[in-house]
Amino acid sequence: MRNIKEEDLDFLKDINGKRLRPDKIRFFLGGVFAYTSIPMLIMFLGVLLNGDKISLSLFEKIVVRTEAKLYILEFIFLIIYMFPKVAFKLQKFQTIVILFFSIQLCTLPFMALVIRDMFGFPYNNNTLVYLSLLLLGAIAMHIVATVDIFRKVKHGGDRLEGEAISFFTNSNSRVLIGMVTYVIVLLILIFVSINFVLKPMVLYTLQTFILYAVAIKSSEFVLLAYCRFKFPSFNITWEQHKKEY
Repeated sequence: MRNIKEEDLDFLKDINGKRLRPDKIRFFLGGVFAYTSIPMLIMFLGVLLNGDKISLSLFEKIVVRTEAKLYILEFIFLIIYMFPKVAFKLQKFQTIVILFFSIQLCTLPFMALVIRDMFGFPYNNNTLVYLSLLLLGAIAMHIVATVDIFRKVKHGGDRLEGEAISFFTNSNSRVLIGMVTYVIVLLILIFVSINFVLKPMVLYTLQTFILYAVAIKSSEFVLLAYCRFKFPSFNITWEQHKKEY
C-alpha cells in the first residue's frame, strides 16, 4: 500500500467522480436497504401476528437480535446519506458505510434460511456448517480480490482500465475455477441437508451468487476507502460539486 502513488490512480479518480460520487452512493444504499428489508419485514410481521407461537433457539435469538440492530443501523446511515451536502461532508466515512452495506447485502438475507419458526425453511447442523464455509469462502475471495487490485494498481498504475483492473482475467482463472468448484460442492451439500426443498434451494443459489459477486467487487470499495483517506484529491467538496452541476 505504501508504494501506491496518487498519479497512478487516474482510472479510479474517474470512477470516483462519476458512479461512486458521494451524492450518487445513496442509490446503492437505498437499493441494499430495500433488498434487506424484505426478510426483515417478514420477520417483524411474523412477530406481530404470531409472536406467541414462535419459539427460537439460542442461536436463532442471537441471529435475530444482531440482524435487527444492524438493520436499524442501516436505516440510520441511509437517512444521513440521503442528503447530498452531508454525503460530501462525510465522504471519507461514507466509504466505510458502503462496505457495511455490502456486508449486509451479502449476509442479512441468509437469516431467512436459518430462522425456522419465522420463515419455515428447513435446516440442520450440517446446513449451518456448510453455510459457514460458504461465508468463509467469500471472505477469502474478498481478501484475494483486494490484494489483487492493490497489486495491479501498484505495478500497473494509470495504465489500468476496464478489463485490466478486473479480477476476472486469465491470470486469476485457476482461482476462479477453484472458487466455482468450492461453491458448487457446498451448495450441493446444502441441498442434500435440506432434502432438496425447492424454495430454499432457489434462495441459497441466488444469495450465494450475490455473496461472491459482492465479495469480489467490493475490493474496489476498499481501494476507494484507502484513496479517500490518503489522497485529498479523491475528496470532492460540496462547493466543487455545486460548480460542476
